[in-house]
Amino acid sequence: MNCILRRHKLPVALFLISIGAVAALLLIQHANRDVRAEARVRFIEQYNRQQSLMAELASHTLEELFATYHRNLDLVVNLFEGKAVTRHRVEEVKGSLKKIYSSLANTPVIEMVIFDSKGIAITIEPYDTYTIGRSYAWRDYYHWAREMGRPGQMYLSPYARLQGGMQRGKKALIVAEGIYGPGEKFLGVVICAIDFEVLAKKHILPIHIGKEGHAWLADISNRTMLVGPSGRLVGLSFEEAFLPRWPRLYQLLLSMENGQPGSDWYDYLDPGTYQHQVRKIGSYHPIRIENRLWALGISTPEHEVEELLSTFLHRQELFANTLLVTVLGVATLLLGFLINWNRVLSAQVQNHTRALSEAHTRLESTFDELLVAKKVAAVGQLALGLSHEIRNPLSAIQMNMQMIRKKIDLAGTLRENFAIVDGEIQRLNRLLKDVMDFARPRSLNLQNTELKEIISRLMQLLSQRLEEQLIRTTVRTESPIQLVCDPEQIHQVLLNLILNAMEAMNEMPGERHLTIFARSADGMALVTVSDTGGGIPQGKLEQLFDPFYTTRASGGGLGLSIVQTIVLRHGGSVAVESQPGQGATFTVALPLKGPAGTGDMSQ
Repeated sequence: MNCILRRHKLPVALFLISIGAVAALLLIQHANRDVRAEARVRFIEQYNRQQSLMAELASHTLEELFATYHRNLDLVVNLFEGKAVTRHRVEEVKGSLKKIYSSLANTPVIEMVIFDSKGIAITIEPYDTYTIGRSYAWRDYYHWAREMGRPGQMYLSPYARLQGGMQRGKKALIVAEGIYGPGEKFLGVVICAIDFEVLAKKHILPIHIGKEGHAWLADISNRTMLVGPSGRLVGLSFEEAFLPRWPRLYQLLLSMENGQPGSDWYDYLDPGTYQHQVRKIGSYHPIRIENRLWALGISTPEHEVEELLSTFLHRQELFANTLLVTVLGVATLLLGFLINWNRVLSAQVQNHTRALSEAHTRLESTFDELLVAKKVAAVGQLALGLSHEIRNPLSAIQMNMQMIRKKIDLAGTLRENFAIVDGEIQRLNRLLKDVMDFARPRSLNLQNTELKEIISRLMQLLSQRLEEQLIRTTVRTESPIQLVCDPEQIHQVLLNLILNAMEAMNEMPGERHLTIFARSADGMALVTVSDTGGGIPQGKLEQLFDPFYTTRASGGGLGLSIVQTIVLRHGGSVAVESQPGQGATFTVALPLKGPAGTGDMSQ
């Protein structure tokens, strides 16, 4: 009996081990499926959050754009000061009207028209003989201003095509504001016609996520689709555009009448073929413009999101396939290597389980990095849009200040107050310029330049200011140092470094000494700017080039970030050395032959 047991012990053990190996493999495959299912749910949630964030940022940009139109309409209304809207009065304020229209030059506004109390067009910018003298009393904005409008309210028309004049046939929106006298007596109306195609191409159509993720825009109040889910201008009612073929999308749009943001899915055309039906996941955000409710959404085909997820899971699947092949190979070799079988199998399972865990961890980290990158890109676009839009009200404020100065004799405290406002406007403009330069750097205009000439011109520019601040300067430059660069941008780099050095020494007692040394070595131009200021603590050196980091209350925190951006785009580097109480030294290194790939311009 014992002999029989000994004889069958090895096959039985082999069978049990094989069963155990197959069971382990099935468990690993099951765990793999769970990980993939969890990853899919989390990925779609994060993707929808990103779409929602982009829709919200774009919605705020449109709201600010229409707020700008409202402010300019207010300026026009204020020109009449409650007086009758007549041709004579228009001639008196003609210059101011042209300035207001000029301030809208970089917006989709294509014409500005003023009507008297009878609906007769008495002026238009730009001038159009077709419109002047015609009655538009039948138009909806005229009826609104006369019957329902109140001082300070703005009216936004539904989407329509212009019927006459130079802009005839253009797809447009009309923003209007009534002109009223004492007791809210109706005197006339001013309108701005907005080219909707230009507005859409600038603020809606450029919004993309992935390959086929597009933004769409709907007029919820009028139940009209302005820009469709495929990224095309539509201008159709919800019923015409989506019933009866896309009932879920139709019901989704109707649900937006509550004015709340949200996310959902719907069936629609495949953006790749426009023939097949696909499921799309999307997020939307409301836009409130006076009397009208819009909604802006971003939608992406579900299969594209799945493809993106599959890319991230590809490495995990490779590990799983490798594990499968390895286990099968070990099972095949069991007959020849029974003694080492258990040890080899255990090692393989441990190794691949660890690799699978690491792949899962890297996948989660990649999701977080993707979300951060998308947020940074969206904030960058928002910063550019906000910087551009803030300039319009600043221009309007500055223009009104100039008009007030012409009408009022400024003296004493009032003059000082106006000077303070002027200074703050200039400071805001400088800050906006820094933000736009940082977010959208200018292209390089490379030229063969003598570095000594840039430094000499810069020192001549700052000589009076250096003398006023009692700063002694030492400038040493090797000559010649022929450098392929954009001279204006390198001038800006050195100017920022010198101004920072001057500010660092401004509050320091004792001798103030600025040293500039330029030389060439190993194919690089090296420029050092040293000061005798208070120095920089070691803990703050790493943050020095971060955007918006500053140690001064009046600083914007972009000067050194712009310096670093310009130098890096030239293929160079910038470094700083400093000790508290011993000043600071900034070193800029630039390749003499210019950025890599520009060719040799020295000849």
